Amino acid sequence: MRAQARLLLIGSSATEFVDKSASIPLAIRWVLGGLVVTAFGVTLTLFSSRFGYANDVSEMPILWLVAGLVLAGLIYCLCLPQLVLDSLACDFRESRLIMVGIVAAGLAARLVLFASEPMLEDDYQRYLFDGAVTVSGNNPYAIAPADALASGDETLGRLAQEGGPAVRRINHPDLKTVYPPVAQAAFALAYLIKPWSLAAWRSVLLLFDLASLTLVLLLLREVGRSPLWSALYWWNPVVIKELFNSAHMEAVVVPFVLLALWLAMRSRPVAAALSLAFAVGAKIWPVLLLPLIVRQRGDFNTGKFVCSIVVFGAIVTLWAIPIWLGGLDQQSGFVAYLSSWQTNSALFPALERAVATGLGWMALPSETVSLVTRGIIALCLVVLAVLVSLKPIETPDDLIGRASLVVGALVLLSPAQFPWYAVWFAPFLAFRPWTGFLLLSATIPLYYADFYFLSRDRPEIFEDVVVWIIWVPVWAALAFEALRKGRGPLSN
Repeated sequence: MRAQARLLLIGSSATEFVDKSASIPLAIRWVLGGLVVTAFGVTLTLFSSRFGYANDVSEMPILWLVAGLVLAGLIYCLCLPQLVLDSLACDFRESRLIMVGIVAAGLAARLVLFASEPMLEDDYQRYLFDGAVTVSGNNPYAIAPADALASGDETLGRLAQEGGPAVRRINHPDLKTVYPPVAQAAFALAYLIKPWSLAAWRSVLLLFDLASLTLVLLLLREVGRSPLWSALYWWNPVVIKELFNSAHMEAVVVPFVLLALWLAMRSRPVAAALSLAFAVGAKIWPVLLLPLIVRQRGDFNTGKFVCSIVVFGAIVTLWAIPIWLGGLDQQSGFVAYLSSWQTNSALFPALERAVATGLGWMALPSETVSLVTRGIIALCLVVLAVLVSLKPIETPDDLIGRASLVVGALVLLSPAQFPWYAVWFAPFLAFRPWTGFLLLSATIPLYYADFYFLSRDRPEIFEDVVVWIIWVPVWAALAFEALRKGRGPLSN
């Protein structure tokens, strides 16, 4: 009863907070929102020095970081959607001024994070290494960082020496890269701007992120929604933190996905398939959107359909050549990721246990059970991708809605559920601001608590308790929305 009373108190306090904020004039609320977003970037930057390599993980203020990120996510999901709704009646001049503020505040938060130390993340060091290897003329799919450090090759030895600590700090140094060729081109671009520079890499990320914002605005115009909804992407604290503090490469894939959807809306399936192929060249998951992209609005054109498939297949085959030449052996990052990567998921371990129970009579090893479980999830996602593409696409909003279902299911079902994977769905919040995915911005930062418990040799607390705190509220909110048999006022 006490727990229920506390929940009711928290719920009523949140409602009261939102109600009180609604009484503040719109202009002041937007200014305050912009200041909060900018302050978020400044705070992370100032706080990040506590997470440098000179500090032991057990001494880092991890729980304070988690608390701050959760608070930022709560403010975002409780206040921003309502603020946008309250502003939809603004005239053109007022909306334009608000948009200037949205862009300026989000840009300021991103730029200030250029001065920050990446907190609890080091994937960017792999990106810097891959970019150097590519520019040197070598195949990044054939060379693991550990091999470069031990190599007698003059070029690789020089690169390892130039990279210094960045090369020695790469995680899983015995594995070759897992990032497809378009991502490698982005890494190489950063190297050409300035070798081994995190600031150069963040500059590349900013270019792609600005492209994503532009495409979100184009898509909003196409579906007839206010451009103010773009704030749900541009001010998303997970997007800001994961792209510009942690410097993850998700920014590279997003604009190609959005461009493919925009071209599909404009009945240009061949160009859309080409853009989607470039998205797959940055990260493999966008292949799930292929059935929707080639579905075509209006009358079905067999010639365009065949051409779209051929173009997509040819480009993706081109991406596969250097990966194949590099070798799909036990050192391959692709093999390791697809066969064993799993983290931060409450659902996947439960599914593994169910599969193990169902196939118990076969006495399968744990590795095989994991592969079977992954196969089941992949099959479910493929079936969903095909099913949502069967009916004719009626409107641009219909297309974006179906795409959001596929990407949302991918985020929820993926065996690895890193915070930066939430960036995949973030642009769709501008079109489908489902409460469950808005709430994910507040719960997914709890992932970083894993570092706290690992440093104290208590990983079971995270694996058995925290992951459920992350995902149960999200699933519950999505289930509640589904039971309402409608998308609610936020989808208007």
